[in-house]
Amino acid sequence: MTTYNKIKKFFLLINLLSAILTLFLFSSDYAQQKGTTSSVKFSLKNIDGIWWLVNPEGKKFFSSGVCCVNTGASYENYSYENPSYSAWHHFNDPLCWANNTVDSLRKWGFTTIGGWSSSEYFSRTGKMIYLAPVLAMGMDAGAPWYDMWDSTIIKRIEEIARERILPIKDNPNLIGYYTDNEMGWWNAALWNMTLKNPSTSIARQKMIDLISTYYKNNWQDLLKDFIPENAGSFDELRNHGHLYLNPGGKGIFIVKKFVGMIADRYYNLARDIVKKYDEKALILGDRYQSFYYPEVAEAACKYVDVVSTNLNANWNDGTFTRCYLSTLYELTHKPIAIGEYYMAAMENRSGNKNTSATFPTVNTQKQRAAGFIKQAGYISRTPFIVMADWFQFYDEPTHGRDDGENYNMGLVDILGKPYEELVHAAENFNWEKHKASPEVSMPDASGGIPPAPGNNLISTVAKEILQNWDRLHGFVKPTSNASLFDMYLCWNPDTLYIGLYGDDVVEKEFYKDNIIPEIDRAELTLRFEDNDFPINVKLGSSRKPVWNCSDIDVFNSSGLFLSVRNITIVKIPAKFLGRENFSPDDRVKFDAELSTFARAYNFKWNIDFPLKENFKD
Repeated sequence: MTTYNKIKKFFLLINLLSAILTLFLFSSDYAQQKGTTSSVKFSLKNIDGIWWLVNPEGKKFFSSGVCCVNTGASYENYSYENPSYSAWHHFNDPLCWANNTVDSLRKWGFTTIGGWSSSEYFSRTGKMIYLAPVLAMGMDAGAPWYDMWDSTIIKRIEEIARERILPIKDNPNLIGYYTDNEMGWWNAALWNMTLKNPSTSIARQKMIDLISTYYKNNWQDLLKDFIPENAGSFDELRNHGHLYLNPGGKGIFIVKKFVGMIADRYYNLARDIVKKYDEKALILGDRYQSFYYPEVAEAACKYVDVVSTNLNANWNDGTFTRCYLSTLYELTHKPIAIGEYYMAAMENRSGNKNTSATFPTVNTQKQRAAGFIKQAGYISRTPFIVMADWFQFYDEPTHGRDDGENYNMGLVDILGKPYEELVHAAENFNWEKHKASPEVSMPDASGGIPPAPGNNLISTVAKEILQNWDRLHGFVKPTSNASLFDMYLCWNPDTLYIGLYGDDVVEKEFYKDNIIPEIDRAELTLRFEDNDFPINVKLGSSRKPVWNCSDIDVFNSSGLFLSVRNITIVKIPAKFLGRENFSPDDRVKFDAELSTFARAYNFKWNIDFPLKENFKD
């Protein structure tokens, strides 16, 4: 045996003994912790109107985590043409990397390793850091798109869950499981795929039962709402055929009931399977894709402990609409987890271009750190949020991931070097101090409509539209429940400006010709006390707005499929209301009503507010 081989064998032996010792020490510590907490895991508690996580020792806390804390590209898959983060470049083995990473994250103020992370290595460190993994148990088995009553699909979901739960279920730092991530719940896709299933499909049978019950087996009533294909009766529809939305009809309401049924099945199934293998862990939801269908959220609340959503800031400064999270809580009455929040900067060391999507992006790392503080402040002071994970640990590859995403998302760059401004901001942010002082009430336009900004009043850049409006004082509370849109007001001497920002999921796949009919576009109606003429504006569907009054002007930004945002600005001249101009203390009175795509949802506002020139707060 050569000297080299002897040395190599020696180091292999040392590494093996070290691994055994580490495993022994960790197992001993594990057993000790399990001995004191085996009957209790993490729980949730509402204390004086504030939701908290509670650890097995009974201490309340806020979980501030980080996603994608993993070793990055492997040696075999590393590309020098598209450089990316890779732990093997900097550490001798994954355990060294895990120890170093836990130390860094804890120093920077983070308590939790979030989704898409190397949980197996962190468990071996024996160091105290919480875990909240994503199981991806449904999405990797085809849920919710495939028949979730099919025994083959159920078996596959359970296999995935078991494989991913058993290795970590006894970790005393495990908070719970996100069952899935960003499944979309696209209603048209669910509707179409289920109808295309064979007649033996249980999901399809349940769907037809639901439809026939809804229409009381009256085919003529169904024809008011749908255009059937290859079916002329309910009996025929049970065996074959398709249903497309009839323009101007009310078919979207049975679609919503169907989606609620499918969502109920998913959440019930997911909970039963997770509890089979870890009966005490918290069910953390399936991390909505920065939008949600109310029917899905309402179904979730019966089965999950926490409702979760990823959070794509509405504006580049890191701020959000008020309705998004408040309505989610109103629908579910469950504490909420933020599966992802993020901010990118054009100034970065990884060469990220930040061009593949519309994620919040600023120019400098200093601005990025300020964006983190703004987002963290909003999240931590929202009383029903119990956990939030920054996306992500390291920057995305220089030229993008396999799906093209190419953002400066990391706490560290692709070489593992921290962005000092960002980690310093995180290190000095006291989550629990902010959590203990929630934002219970905020100003709104009832205290006076604020003046319009002096510049960039109507931007055409997606993440800047309405950004520099005074959205704090200009916000109008809706009079309807569970609004998916915010309304903001501002004014100058010539014009009253009405801004709307919300989510309207428009799906052309509901129609046989894949075209959204004009009658099914979103519609805004405005009725002013000082003018008997009602204003009607057709919005959304990735088309130009259309309105019925030449005295006003309208700007609208909207999209289809993944582009769910619908942003509108309506300009009402003073003369339309019979005034030469607007002045401070003038009152504005009008009612507003918004019907979304296919009249699925309806939201209302009643305005009777004075114009105000300035604010002290």
